[in-house]
Amino acid sequence: MSAYETEDQQLEAFKKWWKENGRALTIGVVISLTAVLGGRYWFHYQRVQAESASTEYEQLLTEMAQDNKEAVMKRGAYIIDTFSRTSYAALSALVLARVHVAAGELPPARERLQWVIEHGGQDETRDIARLRLARVQLASGNTQQALATLAAVSDTQFKAMAAEIKGDAYLSMGDRAAARTAYQQALDNSIAGGDVHLLRMKLDELGNGAGA
Repeated sequence: MSAYETEDQQLEAFKKWWKENGRALTIGVVISLTAVLGGRYWFHYQRVQAESASTEYEQLLTEMAQDNKEAVMKRGAYIIDTFSRTSYAALSALVLARVHVAAGELPPARERLQWVIEHGGQDETRDIARLRLARVQLASGNTQQALATLAAVSDTQFKAMAAEIKGDAYLSMGDRAAARTAYQQALDNSIAGGDVHLLRMKLDELGNGAGA
């Protein structure tokens, strides 16, 4: 009888505990399951998005090689709008900017490059956009803007390229001394074995014997 009473008491105690804590426990379990399932769904969604974006980007490059500007612009815009959270969106924006520059359409090229700087996921991609934007700004006569854009380039692998564009900017302003210094910095930071023929020509034209 005592055992029965003990079990009965245990049951009543459990009922009381469940009444007080069961709801919170159930909610906790549901939240945990939702988090696990939601996380799996999110990773699956991200993978599918990346695969789809990759396929679209490959087709974009094919159309680019075929010099099909209309198709490139349409597909590039689609990738940017549909897969904006993938790296392919930034790469597509760089492609569109290049097409605009080739056509002499500097304002839309500027917009695409600025988008990459603001939304590109990788620092390297953003720095490539900064270098190209600086050239566009320089071509548009916005020398000070170009210099400000170049100042934000942080990846050391682009140090030589940034310095050369700075040299072009200073030269356009008539500051030959600053241009010479920038070109020399570009030469000093150039990759061993790289093509520096044009850079040496720029230095020679400024009266600098850069040497062999």
